[in-house]
Amino acid sequence: MRYVLTMLLALLMCQPMVLCAQGKWMLSDVEGVEYVKLSDVWRFYRFTPKTGRPGCVSYGSGKHVVSLKEGQQDFYVNNYRYVLSHPVREVGGELMISSVDMRKLVDPVLRPRFSPQNRLRTVVLDPGHGGHDAGAVSAYAKEKDLNLAVARKLGRMLENQGYRVVMTRDGDYFLTLQQRVAIANSVPDSVFVSIHHNSGRRAASGIETFTLAPQGTTSPFARSHRFDELAGNNQDSENIALATAVHSRAILGSGAVDRGIQRARFSVLCTIKRPAILFEGGFVSNPEECRKMATSSYQNMLAHSICQGIVAYNNTVCKPTRKVASATSEAGRVRTSISGARVGSSSRKK
Repeated sequence: MRYVLTMLLALLMCQPMVLCAQGKWMLSDVEGVEYVKLSDVWRFYRFTPKTGRPGCVSYGSGKHVVSLKEGQQDFYVNNYRYVLSHPVREVGGELMISSVDMRKLVDPVLRPRFSPQNRLRTVVLDPGHGGHDAGAVSAYAKEKDLNLAVARKLGRMLENQGYRVVMTRDGDYFLTLQQRVAIANSVPDSVFVSIHHNSGRRAASGIETFTLAPQGTTSPFARSHRFDELAGNNQDSENIALATAVHSRAILGSGAVDRGIQRARFSVLCTIKRPAILFEGGFVSNPEECRKMATSSYQNMLAHSICQGIVAYNNTVCKPTRKVASATSEAGRVRTSISGARVGSSSRKK
């Protein structure tokens, strides 16, 4: 299986992210948001026009194909969906993208680089809900049970790969969000993966992965304007790299609807001092999807996909100070890229 978004030269990857945009590109204010011209972006990455998603403008180079549309926040890399903090704009006949999206999402995805943290040693798994808090409930399953089942399977897989695993809960009991965050922040050289399953309309389906919204950006899931007062964190780039690695493999392994990598200000992400994501493995409220999610085989598939993503994140982004076993494909090839190739048509809160 071919994978894309491999690392550039180690020297380039170790540099702090300073885009040429900051020094040479024209910055424009669009409704109070700083934007840059996409023509400058394509020139910087040496992208040329490509055939891509219907109705979208697509550019690419080599194995990268990027697609987007004026007025939309959807942003596709090899048909994996990301949600921008601000919509693409057209100004004076030029398509433009916000500079914060360039710094915090586009560049980290296209040019993954080493994190300042050491080689990843520990994974903190957070099965959402528990005890009196069942989460989403249907005739086929309770969310709290699905979360724990996937987390336990994932924990065993990670241990087999040489990682230490810390579970915020390993039974049916309740923890506050602050307790979960405290556990994560107490563990050095780690990442935090909060495992959930979704609820919505009966027909809603698919997998989505969340990271913390960057400082100064909105969240479509905010219940108030507190997002203007909340800071981001120092792991924006690592957050998006971890989300990309996990989400792409989960979509590839499951064939589920790709609901995208999105930004939010969920309490369990806001004060994390480690790279962190919140993973939504499907909709409990969708009877057909929930029947699958309640099976051991589907849970194993999700756990395996998340495990592969964590190993790929470690191999690609973290400093190579200690060798950790690599996850391999069925053919035995090492998976070390951030995201899997998927060029073609793509298909509340915690």
